[in-house]
Amino acid sequence: MMLALKEVRRGKARFAAIVSALSLIVFLVLVLGALSDGLFYGATGAVRNSTATSYVFASDAEGSLVRSRLAEKDVAAVAAVPGVEAAGPLGVLLTGGTGQQGPIDLAVFGLTAGGPGTPKTLTAGRLPGPGEPGTAAVDTKLQDSGVALGSQVSVGGVPTTVVGFVSEAEYQLQPTLWTDVQTWRAMRDAVRPELRGQPDAINAIAVTGPGVDLAAVAAAVPDTTALTAEQTALAIPGVEQQRSTLNSIIYTTLAVAALVVGLFFALVVLEKRELFAALKALGASTGKLGIGVVVQAVIASIAGVIIGTVLARLFDLIIPPEVPTLFRTATLVTIAVFTVVAGVVGALFSLRRIAKIDPATAIGGAL
Repeated sequence: MMLALKEVRRGKARFAAIVSALSLIVFLVLVLGALSDGLFYGATGAVRNSTATSYVFASDAEGSLVRSRLAEKDVAAVAAVPGVEAAGPLGVLLTGGTGQQGPIDLAVFGLTAGGPGTPKTLTAGRLPGPGEPGTAAVDTKLQDSGVALGSQVSVGGVPTTVVGFVSEAEYQLQPTLWTDVQTWRAMRDAVRPELRGQPDAINAIAVTGPGVDLAAVAAAVPDTTALTAEQTALAIPGVEQQRSTLNSIIYTTLAVAALVVGLFFALVVLEKRELFAALKALGASTGKLGIGVVVQAVIASIAGVIIGTVLARLFDLIIPPEVPTLFRTATLVTIAVFTVVAGVVGALFSLRRIAKIDPATAIGGAL
């Protein structure tokens, strides 16, 4: 341990190089992770952060809330399924509206006040209550557009009064507006005139009931399918593909980190083979020398994580707000652990070279 620390102090320039390389890798991985989280949570927040545990869709909708069409009378059939605690109508409308400072993009959700699918992340004010048509809770993202408690947000000329704010409730990267089904339907008819004359139409049925039999729920209404909230989030167009693609890039980059550390310490061992041979001749075991190399790899990895994290957070300050990034502590911890593990794995590859060093080298023997 002490030998490893002394080597770090004596070879500051050498270790600065590996720390710099790891810092840049960590910086890249953290930015990619923030982009992945920003896209995922920005597209799925309305589904993940609601009281619904599952959703019922039209079978041809492929799990898309927007594409699905059901009748509101089907809610009663779903609510009667054993294990279902509550079921409620859900309407979804991707559209544009008007706020305090002009046009805004919106995803309008219509549901029963206090019913399944209600957002769980209230941060200010309150949610619309029963018998309060024309009131709404909106995503905190709309505060950047000048929306405040008591403000009016309208869609297609249909006004709502903001009574509360919810966080992390975006849908397909658009801020959400949560209101009653009646107001949602009025907005839908205003901006989608081809859907007028469908007073009983909804998009899906939100269900609460952990462990409910999804097959039984789907069987309660012909030509429907039921998905958990997690499956519904992944069924949003592009979400799973984006996440898997970015995660593949992140894992590949971490593999490169292991390769960089492995090559670095392989060169260190090659450069110091005479020193290692002398230490072996004095009684140092391969294991003890290997531990020293691993300790150095851990020190370099941790330093790289710290510097890379600082760089990523500074970069976050200059990223345009239009870019959907989200720096999460959980992602940082995961990447930090993977980076240290990658560094240790890379360093372990040098143990074979250390084991092959002959102590006779220290007294002029052949390598």
